[in-house]
Amino acid sequence: MMTPVARCLVPFLLLLVAGCAQYENRRGVEAGWTDAYMHTLQPGVTTRAEVMAALGPPSQVIALEGESILYYLFERSDGEGIVLVLYNRMQIDTQYDRAIFFFDENGLLTDAASRIAAADNG
Repeated sequence: MMTPVARCLVPFLLLLVAGCAQYENRRGVEAGWTDAYMHTLQPGVTTRAEVMAALGPPSQVIALEGESILYYLFERSDGEGIVLVLYNRMQIDTQYDRAIFFFDENGLLTDAASRIAAADNG
């Protein structure tokens, strides 16, 4: 049989080994390709050098026959969780901001597209 002190001590010890956790991870190229910037791009006029000067080095360069692609990616993860003695739970939300630019063999823009994930305010 447990003493009254032991009965009070067990829940206290369980609280000591339980806890909360938060998680945040950010990696890639910060999203500099706002909608306003994307509207300034002109196919056949904007050069690869101009895009790289404005946005910096891309996450990935893809060379295809007769064209090249600059791919920009930024990953943002946020999460929280609870760590208990017998049960653990983590919830992580990952968002991706991305932009892709296609250039012809002369380094002129042929097409571009982007997406900036909406921030979760909930």
